Amino acid sequence: MYKIFGFKNDKYLGKVAEVEFSMLKRGSYAYLLGNFNAFNEGSFRMREKGDRWSIKIELPEGVWYYAFSIDGDLMLDPENREKTTYKRHSYKFRRTVNVAKIFSGEEFYHYPSLIYAYSLGDLAYIRFRAIKGTVKKVFLISDQKYEMRKKARDDLFEYFEAVLPKKEELEYYFEIHTADEIINYGDFKVDFNEQKEMFKPPTWIFERIFYQIMPDRFANGNPENDPHDCIELGISHHGGDLEGIIEKLDYIEELGVNALYLTPIFESMTYHGYDIIDYFHVAKKFGGDKALKQLVNELKKRDIKLILDGVFHHTSFFHPYFQDILKKGKESKYRNFYRIFGFPVISKEFSKLLHSNEPWIEKYQKLRKLKWNYESFFSVWLMPRLNHENPEVKEFIRTVMKYWLERGADGWRLDVAHGVPPDVWREIRKDIPDDAYLLGEVMDDARLWLFDKFHGTMNYPLYEALLRFFVYNEITAEEFLNWLELLSVYYGPAEYTMYNFLDNHDVERFLGLVRDKRKYLCALTFLMTYKGIPAIYYGDEVGLENMDVPSMECSRVPMEWNEKKWDKEILKITKELIDLRRRSKALQRGTFVPIFFEDKLLIYERVSKGERILIGINYSEKEAKIKLPEKVKILLGQLHGERLPPFSFFISSL
Repeated sequence: MYKIFGFKNDKYLGKVAEVEFSMLKRGSYAYLLGNFNAFNEGSFRMREKGDRWSIKIELPEGVWYYAFSIDGDLMLDPENREKTTYKRHSYKFRRTVNVAKIFSGEEFYHYPSLIYAYSLGDLAYIRFRAIKGTVKKVFLISDQKYEMRKKARDDLFEYFEAVLPKKEELEYYFEIHTADEIINYGDFKVDFNEQKEMFKPPTWIFERIFYQIMPDRFANGNPENDPHDCIELGISHHGGDLEGIIEKLDYIEELGVNALYLTPIFESMTYHGYDIIDYFHVAKKFGGDKALKQLVNELKKRDIKLILDGVFHHTSFFHPYFQDILKKGKESKYRNFYRIFGFPVISKEFSKLLHSNEPWIEKYQKLRKLKWNYESFFSVWLMPRLNHENPEVKEFIRTVMKYWLERGADGWRLDVAHGVPPDVWREIRKDIPDDAYLLGEVMDDARLWLFDKFHGTMNYPLYEALLRFFVYNEITAEEFLNWLELLSVYYGPAEYTMYNFLDNHDVERFLGLVRDKRKYLCALTFLMTYKGIPAIYYGDEVGLENMDVPSMECSRVPMEWNEKKWDKEILKITKELIDLRRRSKALQRGTFVPIFFEDKLLIYERVSKGERILIGINYSEKEAKIKLPEKVKILLGQLHGERLPPFSFFISSL
């Protein structure tokens, strides 16, 4: 069941409620799951409260979806009859879950919190919310009267927005027109300089375009360090290393990207590196600490930023701390470093099989079927979960992050960030330099993880919208626009620092999903011209895809370096889009102005000071007729007079 214990105004998110979720106690441990943590264990651990499991969290007003995890198994709330099927293509989730409606009862609402009143560049953005269907018009009254645009709607509310020239301070109220009366609402004042201190992302981030690399899959610069005696589980080590990345820096620079995100580079037993054994040394198979130092030096010369992948939800089973627990049991000084719920941690049968001479792939599968007495990432025995309530674990995370920032990294992408309590990230953030970009892997609604925790998150809700519109044809252009505008309402200025992608190492390649180069380029054009920080996954720029293998393998196929196999058209257009993005302040920080979103035609502007960029995407089988203003300069695309061919795009300046 869930109970609401009152509402308050939060300086970041506006109206939030203190909500208690609970259920009758069963099992040895319990977690609260929901779309606020991508239905992932780890972040919201429940406590015993009498004969119940219980936890209190703060949630913004709205409709939320939740369930419980008992001993690792998802369970519905037996005391809440309201259920629905919750589906997300983006992280392959489809389950029946419970519904929680968090509503204060206020018909109208505004508070000068960060998502309701903020400035970016020379403009100020003011938002207002009303219960759906109660308002005909809303005006913002300040030095003059501004009619507010109806921006978006969700299950409960409609949201309105006014965009006006920024001042140091703004005093204002709202004039609300309902069917029956005109209401003056509020008496507000916001100091934009003071408010900007609440959200200060690194200034360099807006000008960046990321290129994500899985080092093992990219380029082998030193065959002598190719790994041996590692865990091979169907996808074998390819041999890529940091020396290989260094050798390909001319290629990376010519592509035009100016920031790299590397998946884990530290000592591990697998090719992907998400099972870290030593957090303070670069894996020998990747060239060791010396290779990273060389890479950092080369990147600095080229003004290419570097963020590393931090795996702090779990460690490897073979990490020395966990191995100490296996050897010493209750006497280990690290026994509280992990989520242990019984000793011995593994059985004799488990240990015997682990140390047998069976091939790793067979041994690994057999071990999965045995029981162990610790929590782990997605019930994978190889990745025991850290105990984030232990101050020593928090200090460990902080120490590792600062260690590599001091050695040249420019930021961190935090793995399974939604599986670590948000308060942990808030606490650690205080000790991280302001110019380090902090990016969390949060695979669903990211509101609980922004502002005082991360500058941005991997924008899975946007990716979900891209899949539904460009891949699965599940939503119309109008619905796609509403999805975009809702994210804008929910995230405020943070939408400009979100990490936007079509592909990454955990999802199928977009080109393989759409099976049509024209469709892929339409989606890429949207990515490169929308708000947020765009990212290219290695190989996308040359048309790399392989849909004849399982999904995980398809996203992690080795980079193709035979230029004869490259798609030169995709490479050319990718470079042109990157170049345009880097040159345009409107695309980096400009206002998003929707012009026409109907059927499968998208037309919108990005506007900043004197720069206006007009984008059109025809995502249909039929030719579209586009009537442009006079004196338009076509920058990219296939617009022929007033004709925009099927599955094509144009970008122009006004």
